[in-house]
Amino acid sequence: MFFSPSSGGFYDPAINRDIPADAVRISRERHGELIAARAEGKVIVADRKGRPTIREPRVGVDQLRARAVASVKAEARRRILAVASLERQANDAASIAIEAFAGAGTDLEGALDRRYRIDAIRAASNAIEDQIARMPAANLTAFAPSTHPLWPENS
Repeated sequence: MFFSPSSGGFYDPAINRDIPADAVRISRERHGELIAARAEGKVIVADRKGRPTIREPRVGVDQLRARAVASVKAEARRRILAVASLERQANDAASIAIEAFAGAGTDLEGALDRRYRIDAIRAASNAIEDQIARMPAANLTAFAPSTHPLWPENS
């Protein structure tokens, strides 16, 4: 097997007739390691001698922020669903509306309690996302949404 720094590609003499002049020989085992690393999202680049090396991809601050926001949204959803399923939330909204308009003796206290808890989670999620928008990249790489102190205690 060969690796070409100029093309970033691999060449097998049994398959490829034209192998670039800058290609360096690599073992089949190393080729397998490199392909596995690429499948994991890593980047293959040439070192000073043209040999392939594995590097973590460079991630920009915008990507880090987007990942952090997505993780906050997922954590908020997990917490909200722990308070009430989507069906329960829909029923609570209906109960609150019925009680407000007709006084029909529903479980208004329970519905309102769940609604307040869910609203608190949503507010915390929005506040955390606002913080993420101002965080430096170094803080974003180690961001842990589930332990953020702005989450309400009972969520």
